[in-house]
Amino acid sequence: MDLYTIFKFLHVITAIAWVGGGLTLLAAHMIALKVEGEPAAFKVLDVMNLLGKAWFVPTSFLTVIFGAITATFGGMWGDLWVILGLAGFASTFFTGLLIIEPTGRRIGAAMAEGRVDEAQAAGKKLMQVVRFDYTVMLVVIIDMVFKPNWTDFVTIAIMGAIVAAGAVAFLGNGFGRQPAAT
Repeated sequence: MDLYTIFKFLHVITAIAWVGGGLTLLAAHMIALKVEGEPAAFKVLDVMNLLGKAWFVPTSFLTVIFGAITATFGGMWGDLWVILGLAGFASTFFTGLLIIEPTGRRIGAAMAEGRVDEAQAAGKKLMQVVRFDYTVMLVVIIDMVFKPNWTDFVTIAIMGAIVAAGAVAFLGNGFGRQPAAT
């Protein structure tokens, strides 16, 4: 076994921990919301808050570090799929760090202060961002599996269409707009 294979394995394992953990929480939130309503969904958001810096930041960093080492051993730094994977990582990492985590903390504070309506509204908007974030992660996974090169226009177009559709579906339906006064 060579170092390339060892670091590729570590890259995949940490990616599973990162993406799989988040996907499990997203599914738990949707199921809790459907089965038990808003209070149960907020319990899942509390778990997301707890795991943010303790789980998702370390596993995402390890994923990119092991991926970078693998790309170095494999001589892949000029490959389009590596560049796209890094762009996707940067997008989801900074979305988590700059939007998801601080918004989750604000929601928790609002709930603790009894501002339930405000917390629920913010939670709904946050979950729109989370769903789009996981659309981007899906495209990163597609990128890692199909490994498009500079001439794979169809694969690149499909990946772009998925991101655009996710943006429309999850961010384009009222994200950021205030409800009209009645």
